[in-house]
Amino acid sequence: VKVNDIRDNRGEVNVAHIMILKPVGGDAEAQAKARNTIQDIYKKLQQGESFAELAKQFSDDKSSSTKGGNLNRFGSGQLSSEAFENVAFGLKNPGDISEPFETEFGWHIVKLHAKHALKTYDELRPEIEAKVGKDERSRLAAESMNEKLRKQFPVRREAKMYTAATKAVTDKWYEGTWAMPEQTKAFDGKLFQINDKVISGTDFLRFVEGQQKIGSTIRPVAKLVDDLYQKFVDQQLNQYYNDNLETQFPEFGNVMDEYRDGLLLFELMEKEIWEKSKTDTVGLQKFYDLHKDRYQWKDRLDVIIASSTQEKFIKQAQKMLKQGKTADEIKSAINTSDLVNVMTNSGVFEKGSEVLPKDVPFKEGMTDIIRQGEYYFVVKVNKVLPAGPKTLDEARGRVINDYQQSLEENWVQELRKEFSVNVDKKVFEKVKSELKS
Repeated sequence: VKVNDIRDNRGEVNVAHIMILKPVGGDAEAQAKARNTIQDIYKKLQQGESFAELAKQFSDDKSSSTKGGNLNRFGSGQLSSEAFENVAFGLKNPGDISEPFETEFGWHIVKLHAKHALKTYDELRPEIEAKVGKDERSRLAAESMNEKLRKQFPVRREAKMYTAATKAVTDKWYEGTWAMPEQTKAFDGKLFQINDKVISGTDFLRFVEGQQKIGSTIRPVAKLVDDLYQKFVDQQLNQYYNDNLETQFPEFGNVMDEYRDGLLLFELMEKEIWEKSKTDTVGLQKFYDLHKDRYQWKDRLDVIIASSTQEKFIKQAQKMLKQGKTADEIKSAINTSDLVNVMTNSGVFEKGSEVLPKDVPFKEGMTDIIRQGEYYFVVKVNKVLPAGPKTLDEARGRVINDYQQSLEENWVQELRKEFSVNVDKKVFEKVKSELKS
């Protein structure tokens, strides 16, 4: 590893963002539109307009737009975009707003709410303990554990087998070229035993061969083998201890049983429910056909929305919309190279959508000017789409989720038929009373 630079821990930040998604497919015209939209939003911010309101109106990140673009607090390496993190941490003072920038997901503008310094010791303690566990200091704990295991599981070495194994190791070990004897039958007998587990001379020689990668300066070779033997014994004791934790510690054994049962249940659920709900297209279609009434659109509007902080510009936009002008034509006529006086948005939106101004009438035509907070809106309703059923593709995510629940309910019913469950009422009542207290 070559260290080129060292950076202090950047702590964590709270930010909000406005995102315009990158168009799929690399359409040059769509790319240019996205780029122009984020630049227009940035100009509106420079004109003093509300970041939160612009996020609600225009951000394509629907998980944050309804919250004014606010994201959860995060630190370095916690997001899937290093470019986004670098911009967020690069802002200095609360309230600072970045220029538009591009990531692999789209175009963004970020506003800094707060910076949080390095975590406290208590917050960092688990991470520090993990690092210490890999540090030189951990040798003290490891040696203490080895000493405990040597007393708990006394090992008696078979002298004859050990002598044979020692003679098999030569000075080639120091050069890293020593190899185990091709015929290991003479070493397959017991070298030592830990309770009912027998360790052979061959097991030890295999360990010795592997240790060449680490190397050692201990000489002569007989003394080297003594040192390696002690390491091997400690390794085997620790392995035996770890393999038998469940029998030595019943409470831990119970936890492991629960863990294994959980994994088995997970695999069974994966096979019987989750995977089936994704691949059983016939069953999914049938379930959808039987429950279409669950998957309904609310009343919707196909609209063009114009917004501005100044009434005179929204009046101009309203007049041009009545004349049949497009959104681009309206922006081109009202906005200047320095000022974005009006923004537009278009699409199909359900009743109650954050994008729609309040009290928009559900009828085709032009609305009156609507004032909402600092903004003036005018909406041209191209078409009213009444409430009605969604197609399977439109509702697929929710249909799959409901189909999974249906499969699980049916599966449980079948299990109830196959297996009987007897509840000890006395114990059950005792548990209930304990929970209440």
